Amino acid sequence: MASTQSKLLHILLRLINKKNFLKAQFAIGKFDFYTCIEPPQEIAAICNIDKYQLDGHNVFTIKPKDKCSDKHILYLHGGAYVKSFAKQHWKFFGLLIKSLKCTITAPDYPLAPKYTYQESFAMLDPLYKKLISMVSSNNFILMGDSAGGGFALALAQKMRDEHENQPKQIILLSPWLDLTLSNPDIKNIDPIDPFLGIEGLMRAGKAYAGNTKPDHYLLSPINGPLEGLGKISLFVGSNEILVADARKLKALAESKGIYLNYFEYEDMVHVWMLLNLPESKKAKQEIIDLIQHS
Repeated sequence: MASTQSKLLHILLRLINKKNFLKAQFAIGKFDFYTCIEPPQEIAAICNIDKYQLDGHNVFTIKPKDKCSDKHILYLHGGAYVKSFAKQHWKFFGLLIKSLKCTITAPDYPLAPKYTYQESFAMLDPLYKKLISMVSSNNFILMGDSAGGGFALALAQKMRDEHENQPKQIILLSPWLDLTLSNPDIKNIDPIDPFLGIEGLMRAGKAYAGNTKPDHYLLSPINGPLEGLGKISLFVGSNEILVADARKLKALAESKGIYLNYFEYEDMVHVWMLLNLPESKKAKQEIIDLIQHS
């Protein structure tokens, strides 16, 4: 059963009509509401942060101020491919670094509608290859939430096809696995999802895809290869439309004899694991445990 805090969040999301936020942002052509493109002071106070540019876009390397472990996370933020970091991302990074003494590389990759996936991959390909040449595969984790989760899985698939080493783990948080949103189960879940609106997502996906068909695996990694990848773990909520494709990915993996660590939390909404709910704290600890014992 969902916590009281989670139930209140559902009510709040409906009251503010969160489901139509993305659609409204397309209407006015402005996508930087609620973004936090630089680490807030509270994170800078506890971490060493290095910022540099790759293809004109920021890449942040965040480390503990004291002793650093060998674990290195490449994190791709969510935001429907049109929005940058949110404050919740930085807080999550701070928690991971405090708990794991790890290093996190967080690129602010090119975003739609100004750019398409081609520019995003053009930035991420060399960054991934640089990191995987510097960090042992056993200590390298690829992680992302929402659009960043889909991007992370697609990047791992592309790197596999290019015969690059795989990360030890691929951790997907409420991933957007299929830009087409064509899974018929989505329509059944849509009425109970107070967060994600299909129309807004469709517009974002179309902008990110450019002239490429949205079912291409670099856009919809559910259509890409699952063989030969790092160990996949997936966290999702039962009250988000993206759970339909999360369940489909789990079934596809099982049909191929590929084990997928699957965590579906009842009554949770999109990217709930980055919030401060009781369920979020439990999921964060599970993520930390996964990385610690990899």
